[in-house]
Amino acid sequence: MPQNPRASLNWITAFIATGGFSGYAPAAPGTAGAFVCAVLAWFILPEVTLASGAGPVWVALLSMAAFVSLAVWSAGAAEPVYGKDASRIVIDEFAGFILAIAFLPKTLLVYVAAFLLFRVLDIVKPFPARRLESVPGGLGIVLDDVVAGVYANVLIRIMLLVRGF
Repeated sequence: MPQNPRASLNWITAFIATGGFSGYAPAAPGTAGAFVCAVLAWFILPEVTLASGAGPVWVALLSMAAFVSLAVWSAGAAEPVYGKDASRIVIDEFAGFILAIAFLPKTLLVYVAAFLLFRVLDIVKPFPARRLESVPGGLGIVLDDVVAGVYANVLIRIMLLVRGF
């Protein structure tokens, strides 16, 4: 593996795959990547809930599908340079966190809960996440985080229903 991945990987692809180079954090790069995503999402993404109407919901769904596709592509392109599911590739954490907050109220409590639940689930890898890691290429890198994000989203929805969170 080259010492300077940008020498053998397009700079833009490396930027995307490493979450704006947050994957180079010296400790816990996955957590750093998810945190950067959470901060960006807070300031950039509009609140879209299922009650927002069909137009915004469809736009959000298509945007999420496009983002996950971008994550799969960039992770797959970076894998030969960084290695199999390398810790520097954190675009999968971005994709997972986006799904963790999808269609939920935009509150600090929800974002903190989504961040914590997503990271725990991404580390623990409940079924079928661990199995999905064996899928080759960028798809295998991203799918386990997609599962963790969806599980975190569902758990937050349950908390909102049960406790008014």
